[in-house]
Amino acid sequence: MKKNNDINGLTESLKSEAWETRLRAAEHLGKIKDKKAIEPLIAALQDRDEYVREGVVWALGEIADKKAIEPLVKALEDQDQYVREGAAIALGKTKNKKAVEPLLQLLRSDSESMRRTAEIALGTLGACVAEPLFSMLEDPDWDVRWRVTHILGEIKDTKAVDALVRALKDENKYVAEGAVSALGEIKDARAVEPLIETLRDGNKFVREEVTNALGQIKDERAVEALVEALDDKDWGVRWGAANALGEIGNKAAIEPLIGAFSDEVRYVRESAAAALVAIGKAAAGHLIRALTHEDRNVRRWAAWTLGQMKYQKAAEHLTVALQDEDGGVQFAAEVALAELEG
Repeated sequence: MKKNNDINGLTESLKSEAWETRLRAAEHLGKIKDKKAIEPLIAALQDRDEYVREGVVWALGEIADKKAIEPLVKALEDQDQYVREGAAIALGKTKNKKAVEPLLQLLRSDSESMRRTAEIALGTLGACVAEPLFSMLEDPDWDVRWRVTHILGEIKDTKAVDALVRALKDENKYVAEGAVSALGEIKDARAVEPLIETLRDGNKFVREEVTNALGQIKDERAVEALVEALDDKDWGVRWGAANALGEIGNKAAIEPLIGAFSDEVRYVRESAAAALVAIGKAAAGHLIRALTHEDRNVRRWAAWTLGQMKYQKAAEHLTVALQDEDGGVQFAAEVALAELEG
């Protein structure tokens, strides 16, 4: 009974002369999430104060009842930008297919902020929006195509894989990169071979994103291509390839990752070390042998990595490395031994 009284009192407060009171009433109704408040809130969409209308669209989104869809669609044309954006977000929260088309239209808005808001709202809608988006990957506006890839990655619907694979060949690098990212989020094995092809032939920024996607999918078919990518001319690709190999954890990557300790870029060396730690004890024997490698960087990073792995059987080999001719190797061995003792 008390809850009903609260709602009745709050709906009456939506008619107060004071805009602050009306706003607080709308916010409280949104927190309560009682469907009895829907009709009074819909009526309050006509409030003369934009702050109140902003509160009302937020409340309707929190309640997320299908009765509010049509009024919220009308609110997309409100004179206040924040009301329009709030209405779009509220429509996304309804997770109702009736909200799809109005939000799709907003992706072509002249307002960048409304496009961005529509993208967020469509991602919130879920699976009901997936199929209508596929054809929009052919939209003449690259910004629309790019946002669609983001939405599909957010939804993670496997039905999007084929359309996103086609988008890997988009003439716009941002769209292609977005398609790669979405495929990584979806984690469907059907994307592996097309992603490998893109890793070998794509724009460098797209290739960097491919390494991340392959690491997310964790399919061992990608190991060979990722090992090749450790020699890529772009250090960002090499860095990403090392990360991905660590995620996959295949033993075939151990020696190539140790070889990456010779990379001229520290970030790549760090990534290779982290990958070997992730692979675990299977890499330990290889790392111990690398303590006598001719390249001092390999010896340094082998010592450091053994310490990070806390591989106790490496202690005697690290003790020998304390006498290495290179001061950096000596220091790395000392740090590693401290890790083993800790």
